[in-house]
Formats: sequence, structure tokens, C-alpha cells
Amino acid sequence: MGQIYAIAKNTFREAIRDRVLYGFLFFAVCLILFSLVLGQLSFNQEIRAVIDIGMAGVSFFGVLMAIFLSITLLHKEIEKRTLYTVLSKPISRPVYLIGKFFGLVATLLVQLLLMTGVWLIVLRIQGGTPSSGIFIALLLIFFEVVLVISMALFFTSFSRPYLSGLFCLGLFAAGRNADLIGQLAERKSMAWMAPLLDGITAVLPNFYLFYPSGKLVESSWASVHGQFVTSGYTFSAVGYGALYSAVFLALAIALLGRRDFI
Repeated sequence: MGQIYAIAKNTFREAIRDRVLYGFLFFAVCLILFSLVLGQLSFNQEIRAVIDIGMAGVSFFGVLMAIFLSITLLHKEIEKRTLYTVLSKPISRPVYLIGKFFGLVATLLVQLLLMTGVWLIVLRIQGGTPSSGIFIALLLIFFEVVLVISMALFFTSFSRPYLSGLFCLGLFAAGRNADLIGQLAERKSMAWMAPLLDGITAVLPNFYLFYPSGKLVESSWASVHGQFVTSGYTFSAVGYGALYSAVFLALAIALLGRRDFI
């Protein structure tokens, strides 16, 4: 545990100094502030605009930060050969990767808190009050980001940064539309592809679960502005995210263990 903590701490320090990270944060804050302007252009929907745009901005930029940091940090250590020095010490590769994972999770948690702070300030300026649904949505977004981190580490463990980024974005986009793929498999005209589509939806990480606002959930429309998801749904989504993250991390450890660094 001491080694994992030391690697996580070092990863956090390295990631938090990355200037590109603050570029993402700057654009996220600009989008959240821009919701004030869009709110004024809407017809008596100022608070709704701030909530919707703010939540979308936190989720979108959180995912982009997770992909960028997870891919570049490990690749930099391989290119600069600092990974060789670390692994030459009595530190196993699973410990190293788990430490990296927790360091990245801590970094993204700080970034999410900063974006959320700006979002809540803007919401307060507009005269709104954060509801319990907003905080549930933020919890789901956090576990969405955690899953993206583990997924990015998995791809980075065996491919180049450019390909890893494409794989992550593609899998994330497909996972966000997992429900549509499932609906497509139910159509009679697509019956011949139903087994393949069902297999895809069974394997795909279902990112649809982490952004339920405005969608049909548990036979009712979930809205962060009113009736949102139940505690049972929240716990199942969090458990799903934690389980899939563990699977991706285990696969990344297995693949990294087969690479010849020393």
C-alpha cells in the first residue's frame, strides 16, 4: 500500500502540472459561463439552460481530460525511459499501474470539483438552487470518468497514444449509444444481426447508464430538473462502473506484464 500511495502521489503531482490539463479546464469554465448568455436568450428557461449546459460540460471535458492524461502520462514515462528506472526497483508492474490509476483518479476528482464549483456559482448567480438530482448526476459522472481512465490505461498498455485515443473515443461514443444498439437489435428488419448486436451490447461498457437525464429510466423519464433516478439505480450504476473499471485495469496489468521494458 505504501508503494501504491507513493506512485499515486507522484502521478498526481505530475498530472496536476500539465498545462494542457488547464487548457481543457479553461474551455470547460468558458462553456459553463457561456450558459449565462444562452440562459438569457431562452424564454424563462435560464436555470434549466445553466443546469443542462453545465452538466454536459462537466461530463464532456471530464472524459476528455481522463483520456488525455491516462494516455500521455504512461506513454511519456515509456518514451523518457523513467519507467525503466521505476520497474528496476522492487516495484511490481501491478503495483505501478494501480498507483497510476489512483493518481489519475485523484487528479480528475480535483478537476471535476473545480468545474462543479464554477457551475454551482453560475447557477447561484442565475437564482437557482442545486437539487439532490444534480449531486447524484455528479456522482455518476465521476464514475463515468473513472471508467474512462481504466479504459484508457488498458488501450495504452499495448498501443500508441494516437490509436489509444481513437479507441477510447470510439468505445465511449458506442457506449453512450448502447441503448440505441439494443433497440436496433429488437427490430424485425435487423433480426439477422440480432445475435451480433446483442453480443456487442453485452460486452460494451454502457456509458449510457452514467448520463440518464432526459432518458427513459425504470419506465419513467429521468430529469435532473425534477424526478431523477432512484438510489437503487445509482448504486447499480456505481457498482457497474467500479466492476468494469476493475476488469479494464486487470487487463491492462496483464498486458503491461507481457511487455519487455528491461
